[in-house]
Amino acid sequence: SKLAQWQPKYFGRSYLPYLCVRRTIPCTMHRASQIGSGVAERKFAEKLTILNERGVGILTRVYNIKKTCAESSSARPACLSEKLLEPAIKYIVKKFPNIDPKEKPHVTTVTSFQKDILGTLPNIYYTFIDVMEFKDAASEVITSIATSQFHLDIALNYDLTKNLLDLCVTYCSMFILLGQVEDRKAVAGLFNIALDVGRGAMDSNFPRLAQMLVDFENPVKKMVEEFIPLAKLILQAVMSLQNIYLKRNVSGDQLRSQGTLSISQNPGTMLNPSSSNELSCEFVSMETMHRWILMGFILCSGQLSAPGASDLWKLALQDGYVITLHRDECLLVHGLFESLLSQSKDKVDRKRASDAIDALNTALQSAGPFHRERRAFIRVALAELNLLLSDSPGLMGPKAIIAITALSIARDEVLWLFKHNSVPVPKGKFKVNPDDYTDPNLSELLFQIIQLKGLMKKHFSIIRRYYLRYMSGFDAQMVNHIALRIQVCPDEESILMNSFFDELIRLQGKDSDEHAEFDFQGLRLDWFRLQVLTSVGKAALSLKDKENQDLAVAINSVVVHSRFVDSFDELFIETCDLSFIGFFHSQLEELFSTALKDTNQLRYIIAFPMVCTEFLRGTSPFAPEERVSIGEMSVSTVNFFLEHIAKETKSVIGMLCHERVLQDEELAPCNGAALYFKEHPDKLKKKGKNLQPALVSPGTESLRKVVDEASTKDFMLRNLVDLCFSLNYFPSILVWDHSFVPREYLVSHLEDLLMKNIVSMMNYSAATFEVDHPSTVVRRIRSYISCLRSLELYVNIDMQRVLTSVLLQETQPLDSKGERTIASDYTTWYTTVLLKRVSEGGIQYCAARRCFMSHQTTPFKAEEYTDPQELQNLAELIGPYGIHYMGEKLMELVSGQVAEIKKLVIANQDTLIALHSSRDKPDIFNEVFKKLKNIEDLISRTILVGVFLSFRKLTLQALHHVLGYRIPFLLSTIKDFKNNLLDKSSNIADPMASAAGIPCAVDPLLFAAMKPHVDSKSKDDLALWNWFLVFVGVTLPSLAMTPQSNFISVIEAHENNAHCLAIAVNALAGAIFAYFGPEEQKQRMKDFLIFTSSRIMTLAKEVEKERDAPKAREATYILLDLMVEDTPFLTRDQLESCFPYSLLRDSYNYVYRKQPVSKKKKDADANY
Repeated sequence: SKLAQWQPKYFGRSYLPYLCVRRTIPCTMHRASQIGSGVAERKFAEKLTILNERGVGILTRVYNIKKTCAESSSARPACLSEKLLEPAIKYIVKKFPNIDPKEKPHVTTVTSFQKDILGTLPNIYYTFIDVMEFKDAASEVITSIATSQFHLDIALNYDLTKNLLDLCVTYCSMFILLGQVEDRKAVAGLFNIALDVGRGAMDSNFPRLAQMLVDFENPVKKMVEEFIPLAKLILQAVMSLQNIYLKRNVSGDQLRSQGTLSISQNPGTMLNPSSSNELSCEFVSMETMHRWILMGFILCSGQLSAPGASDLWKLALQDGYVITLHRDECLLVHGLFESLLSQSKDKVDRKRASDAIDALNTALQSAGPFHRERRAFIRVALAELNLLLSDSPGLMGPKAIIAITALSIARDEVLWLFKHNSVPVPKGKFKVNPDDYTDPNLSELLFQIIQLKGLMKKHFSIIRRYYLRYMSGFDAQMVNHIALRIQVCPDEESILMNSFFDELIRLQGKDSDEHAEFDFQGLRLDWFRLQVLTSVGKAALSLKDKENQDLAVAINSVVVHSRFVDSFDELFIETCDLSFIGFFHSQLEELFSTALKDTNQLRYIIAFPMVCTEFLRGTSPFAPEERVSIGEMSVSTVNFFLEHIAKETKSVIGMLCHERVLQDEELAPCNGAALYFKEHPDKLKKKGKNLQPALVSPGTESLRKVVDEASTKDFMLRNLVDLCFSLNYFPSILVWDHSFVPREYLVSHLEDLLMKNIVSMMNYSAATFEVDHPSTVVRRIRSYISCLRSLELYVNIDMQRVLTSVLLQETQPLDSKGERTIASDYTTWYTTVLLKRVSEGGIQYCAARRCFMSHQTTPFKAEEYTDPQELQNLAELIGPYGIHYMGEKLMELVSGQVAEIKKLVIANQDTLIALHSSRDKPDIFNEVFKKLKNIEDLISRTILVGVFLSFRKLTLQALHHVLGYRIPFLLSTIKDFKNNLLDKSSNIADPMASAAGIPCAVDPLLFAAMKPHVDSKSKDDLALWNWFLVFVGVTLPSLAMTPQSNFISVIEAHENNAHCLAIAVNALAGAIFAYFGPEEQKQRMKDFLIFTSSRIMTLAKEVEKERDAPKAREATYILLDLMVEDTPFLTRDQLESCFPYSLLRDSYNYVYRKQPVSKKKKDADANY
């Protein structure tokens, strides 16, 4: 290439002084000067630039109108679907364009809907007016170019040829789309009738518009007729694509063998810049060339007999069966050519109709495999480029053109796949293979595209600096050298070239300034103008002349290099923009679902949400209303993709965690016996059981006979790693001012997974009231969490934050979704199941062993759920918040019992007063005592309160133990704060201490629960609760008469839980009398002790008959001792002052040393 032959000589910085050696040759041809001046005055460069920009905008509006006016569209104007307007619409379509706005029946109907019509149809109508004006302007410019006898060659005057072809394609697409708007006549007629009703006259442009709509009823036929005088111009532009198209339209194997996209194929030239005589054409996409060729031949179908035209046309038709009109609107081009050519008057053209059908059959047979092979090649090529450029970013400079070319080819292949899946396959001789039109590896291709684009944007400063030096060094010297050889240069061309040279000279020394801003739009427009001046027929300086082609090659290279400096983003949009995918939304979701099921594509699945970031680039400033809808669609699509990716990740990690839990279950102590008997079968036979348990030892699943052998868990782990890589690859995704963080989607789903599975680990059944032990649940949760923590190895998330959030929610009654939690389920079970069974009998509270114990004959074993280890595990599960919640529920039960006890006291108040006053008169006391009612009810309710408070005490002890090793320093601080208050009588620290499991004189929760039952300002209420103590003291001796009150020394508890009565009396008295002051607490308890001890000592009297003797006298004495021991308001000295210590000593000696009186009683004691 000519660029390459100058490169080694002039690329050095030492040749920069030669830039000042330039000259402008004065005009020596007056006629040529006049021609150039006339062309310059027509401003073809400016007109083509503006018309193309405006044409694409109007085309977008026509596209939106077609979508809006479709019968299935929810945005369809209501007036077009109004049944009352149907007669008027039919009249308009039938009489169009000769509409009589005075037609009374229809005018009357339209008048009633005038406001609606004038409110919804103006945008559509005036878009049609814009189409008409664009048609006139485009036809004028193309005709002027044709009459000026321009020489068009994409390799020389790239901008001129490209803009002309773009204008023709836009023109053709616009009228084909307009012809597909079914309601175009109805819209124009309705709007003008409504306008006539309101203003008295129709729009002045309506006659011309109506005629245009009638003329373009068959848009293709009309356009062919209009372009007959311009056919040779269009053919010339299209045929200039032949060499480039043949060079680019090759298979994947040919691209691979040519090393087109390979940097490493020739290591010696790795640092050499990419160069070509057709550098500006390297970025032209195959999709664009197909549209140029096929739509160009639609407009000049009569020129297919020209040399080479038919071959180029057939080759383009064999690439596929559709071409793009705009966005997702496609055209079945073979049927169109068949219809067009079969109606031609030329016999040769009519024969070519069969060529279109043959090309269709060839496309159906070979286009799919051809493009599938190209996609396979481009995936590998992009992966190689990503690896090399990420490892050596300095190669971005010399190889940026190769990277952009690769991205352009990849984009073409993606678009080809989407557009061919958007339309039904036309009927032909061959049936297509569906596998050729569905690419399971598309996510990998999209990922490689996005990765390479991101890499180039990241290192844009390298590319920018490289090409600034390139332009100021080699480009400037080469252009200067070529300019020196020009012999004739008219004034207009001289001015433009001087401006061009001045721009390059100013770049010297600016490549080191990273903050400098450059704008080469003027330079590129000057070159466009120069192309116009040098491409016109009989130009003095003509690019088609062989001696001037070097100038075109050099300046085209400069223009391409300038785009890498100041319009890099625009270059990306032009060559590798993926915004078109947003208009194939349903296909995108289907491809995403397919990729999500393919384990080989999970690593690249993040490409789908990343593609959505480009959707907004597909909007047009001429249709600002669509920006909101496309933006909302982009946001919802990204959210949809990320949600499903996170759900799939959650599903995989959930299965892995479940497997981990099952494996750890095999190591549980409860499964050890079976494994032991498997290893020692002789032990099993000694017990008379001939059972061989078929168990597999834990860890067997890790044994591999072959290294490559993979289990299901291995596949799941690989899928997890790939999904985590995908979620972790992009820190955030910005779409329409919305920032999406993929990892946060995973975090939210992990929280849902953890909340759902943690609760299910309890196996709680509300129907059967069954639940697993807290220790089992803790073991499962630890296994689950240990597996979840492994996620931190693959994705950058804070699992501690996830675990803290979820586990904290499990300590509350309801989680963030309003579902039940571990705390609520265990609270329900302990308060409604366990404590209910305790009240039914057979279960005793054992203070010595700090648990509830069941009788051996009882099937339910309470100690399995209430021993210290289980309650500590429970405290670890539900934490201080959960224990507090459980305490509140217990206090609700206590409050209910206290309310009933208060009713009993009120009912017996008079009797209790009499009993208290006659406590020293045995005969009167016994007579009055017989009047007491509901004695057993009072005792049972008070014992039940004691059971509740006993369980509350056990949970606080367990919580205190857990906090002791979890937060020892904070716990010691709380203790120190409580023990060293200046006011010893103050209970200000009790709530904090109770929340930490530290015992208090009065439980704060119990104190709060008693508030509804106590009136601290009423002396009657104080007296009433004093009679409650009297009631208890009076009824205590009756406990000695029942054998169920016996003290069981093995568990140090009364058989009927009478020892819980002491806990209840002390706790209730302390909480109730705390409302009346500390002194009342001590005084009332002292009075209670004196009164109760005097009543209990009556049990020591001898009775005449043995059956009347107390059955549990010693147990009752012990109960009085327990009351004093458990309360902070009484002392041993006070007890000894009113109750002989010898009785207590003898009672303890009796219950611990007495022999069982019968075998039945011996067996009963042994049951504990």
